[in-house]
Amino acid sequence: MNIFISGWAGFREALGDIPDGWDFICPFIDFNEDELLEFLREKSGQTVVGWSTGGHIILKNLNFFADRFEEIIVVAGFIKFTKYVNSRVLRRMIERMAKMPEEVVKEFLIRAGCISSFPKFEKAKLIEGLNFLTSSEVVDFPQINSTLLLVHGSQDKIVPVNALKDLVYAFPFAKSFMLAGAHWIDFKKILKVRTPGCTRGSY
Repeated sequence: MNIFISGWAGFREALGDIPDGWDFICPFIDFNEDELLEFLREKSGQTVVGWSTGGHIILKNLNFFADRFEEIIVVAGFIKFTKYVNSRVLRRMIERMAKMPEEVVKEFLIRAGCISSFPKFEKAKLIEGLNFLTSSEVVDFPQINSTLLLVHGSQDKIVPVNALKDLVYAFPFAKSFMLAGAHWIDFKKILKVRTPGCTRGSY
């Protein structure tokens, strides 16, 4: 079993190249954090990939995921979102989501380097996700037996590359990779970091 846990407004349609063989979860659209952990409680597999908010949830519950997956890949992850993005930006997004949700989602996807395509959605669920990002923080940094790979796009306009530096410091046993790309990086490129001999980042 391989699972992809997406980011805020990270609909499958917007990412474009997630293989059909991967189970796909969009946080807060499908499950909030607690519901996601409950859904996965009796499941296990080879690889879990978490992007942005999905990666943050994985890092926040790292022992839980390490007990269930042999390999963990976190893309554009962060310890606390508001350490890198002013909380006023999130408050403004929340205000605009209440009035023009489709426009906010489209703007975000374009800035993230995604396809500006998405299905109908419940704006309340995405607002819940933004509220989550205003305060959620990784507070435990365990050593794990699973492989942990940290990936970040060099042109990320959503989460600055400093977030990767902080993760490398917090998880010194992890392998880190700075790839050419935006907040979203083509999935095939992400999976290539598993290839023996792939050049690690300088962090």
